[in-house]
Amino acid sequence: MQGLLFLSVTINILGLVAWFFYRRELTEVLVQIKRIKKGKSHTYLKRIGFSKRNQELIEEINELMEKFQQTTEEKKRTDQRNKQMLASISHDFRTPLTSMLGYIQMVDKKNLNSKDVKYLSIIEERTQLISKLIDEFYLLSLLDADDYKITKEACNPVRLVQEQVAQYYEELSQSFKQIEIELEEERIVIQTSIIDFNRIVQNLIKNAYNHGTGTFKVQLKKETNQLLFIFENQVPSENEIDVFRLFDRNYQGNHARISGNAGLGLSIAKELSEKLGFRLSATAEKDWLQFQLVIPVEEWKMRSFNVEKTQYQNTR
Repeated sequence: MQGLLFLSVTINILGLVAWFFYRRELTEVLVQIKRIKKGKSHTYLKRIGFSKRNQELIEEINELMEKFQQTTEEKKRTDQRNKQMLASISHDFRTPLTSMLGYIQMVDKKNLNSKDVKYLSIIEERTQLISKLIDEFYLLSLLDADDYKITKEACNPVRLVQEQVAQYYEELSQSFKQIEIELEEERIVIQTSIIDFNRIVQNLIKNAYNHGTGTFKVQLKKETNQLLFIFENQVPSENEIDVFRLFDRNYQGNHARISGNAGLGLSIAKELSEKLGFRLSATAEKDWLQFQLVIPVEEWKMRSFNVEKTQYQNTR
């Protein structure tokens, strides 16, 4: 009798031990599956217990994982090929368009009547528009394909913003009645790409005078270890702005659809900002649209000069 009791206890203990290890293995498998779902693991699952059914289940899951990984890798390769093909096509379009513009500008307009000159001007304008669009597509394709090369050099970001505002002041003055520039003169040196920094600022300014009205403002706020450039302008009350989609490539406001603008400028500015280690965000409130460009700067490099604040009143 005692032998049977001992055997029964032993079997129960072994059963409990087996159940404990089974539960622990099952927990480990569930944890691993969650890690796989999050993309943090690609290791095949281990068998659970001694059940043949469990082993078959694990083998099926591992086979499914293998096929999924193969599909994912193939998709990555296909996406990369498509991006490189788009970059190549965009590049191939640029050459003939540049030649077309050159030939158009070489035409002697003195021998043309006013009607022909008008038509030629329209052709030149449309060709320039297509050329700009191709340039934007080409830049985006390079960014997508990770083929975009950035060359960094020492520069003063405050001075660069000042120069861009001055360069586009005429266009700004045609769109806005009031322009307010509040930029502190700062002796700040950062390592970044001057070409790409200027392109970011240019796109923000162009977006402003293409779609804004009333007042345009640029200001600089110096914060702990960072510079904050704020570009803001009023927008027509009838314009509906989805600020959460503002940097999407396929997002266009009402005015962009009317003007034929592709709406890629803000998307390019956003992606270039990330490439340079900056942060670009946008907010909209009532009839005001604001962009914030945050640039990390080492504190020891911030040496303030005199504050220079200017305000321009334009009358049209």
